[in-house]
Amino acid sequence: MSIFRAYDIRGVYPDQLNGDTAYKIGLAFGSFLGKGKVAIGADARKSSPDLSDRLAKGMLESGLDVVNVGMVPTPVLYFAVVRGKLNGGTMVTGSHNSKEFNGIKLCGKNGICFSYESGIGEVEKLVRSGASPKKALGTFVEKKIEKDYVDFVVKGADFRRPLKVVIDAGNGVAGKISSEIFRKLGCEVIELHCEPDGDFPNHHPDPLVPENLKDLQAKVKETKADAGIAYDGDGDRMGVVDDKGNVFPSNKVYALLIENVLRKNPGAKVVHEILSSKLVEDTIVTMGGIPVLSKVGHSYIEEKMIGERCVLGGETSGHYYFRESFNYDDGIFASVRLAELLSQSGKRMSELGNSLPKYVTSEDTRVFCHDETKFMVVERLGEKFKGLGKIITLDGVKVVMKNSWFIVRASNTQPALVLRWEAGNEKEFKRTGDFLLKEVEKEIKSIS
Repeated sequence: MSIFRAYDIRGVYPDQLNGDTAYKIGLAFGSFLGKGKVAIGADARKSSPDLSDRLAKGMLESGLDVVNVGMVPTPVLYFAVVRGKLNGGTMVTGSHNSKEFNGIKLCGKNGICFSYESGIGEVEKLVRSGASPKKALGTFVEKKIEKDYVDFVVKGADFRRPLKVVIDAGNGVAGKISSEIFRKLGCEVIELHCEPDGDFPNHHPDPLVPENLKDLQAKVKETKADAGIAYDGDGDRMGVVDDKGNVFPSNKVYALLIENVLRKNPGAKVVHEILSSKLVEDTIVTMGGIPVLSKVGHSYIEEKMIGERCVLGGETSGHYYFRESFNYDDGIFASVRLAELLSQSGKRMSELGNSLPKYVTSEDTRVFCHDETKFMVVERLGEKFKGLGKIITLDGVKVVMKNSWFIVRASNTQPALVLRWEAGNEKEFKRTGDFLLKEVEKEIKSIS
């Protein structure tokens, strides 16, 4: 599979993505942008310094002026682009992937990432055709941006009571800066795995996987904290544990954020992606908002945020987007907004969750399927599912029935199909899941 994906560049280091490739990407990105000034940041992975140095070299030789903001969370890199009124930015990060992976996110003005259709595909063409260095090198400066980011987030927050918060950064790059923000907001912060370490010695930095939240759950119960917050490796996603130590599902996190934002912005548009629980769309409608459906992926959500002038966006993977935070995904900003809501409510986190309508929702279920056949399998399943209910083909195939729904889509990052299903009760949930898994496995076998 190509390292040039739907909304970023990603591969195993150094077999698929290495310094030479990063240099070529830097040259190509400079040719794509044409001219201007760009920021570059990197996460804590062991391969990030090599990739960052070579990427910067390519951009400099393409004529771009480069501002190096160092090891920062991805949203801080985006913030640097916005605050500096730069022409674009590059973030070296493998995000939530395991340590042997790394990647590059490319963004334009206002910190908004390019998708394959809006820029990554063109960069890939330029890499393959061989973009040439320019005679005049760009300039290179280093700049610290963390203080400006902290001040921006703190200034916009309104906490009514202090909270006790446990933060688990999974040895990624979001721990120290998020802890500083919460302390400035008057919170007691208990740090867990907040030292950056590219080997991720404690657990994998992906808050979507329940196994990775066990340390956080235990610490919240041990310390009687109000909530626990987990970030992925580069800080653009977050997961939540409530005051009882239970994992707080992302669809409920998003429903609470929607309620809070639409109270302040009645009648506004809100983006939800095709994997979202029915709870999300129901909450938007109940609060008088206008739901806007999107494909899965941060660049697609951002395009909807700007094109449809939405106030909020969210994904089941824990990405959240706020118009007040420049429309890009920011797990740190989202965690502060959720904690602010909790501080103003006078309730416990578990009580807020129990107040929401209940649906039985699966986690993302990944079924191995070769990259060469996964899209064909989805297409064939779409034909097979006709007549079962309302069919939505915006991103994969989603079937909406009277009391349940399910979706099957090709993963953008792995040789796999991603399945998800939901129902109003356990019996219907089991029936829907059993049917979907059986049909998917049958189709994969028939095509292999």
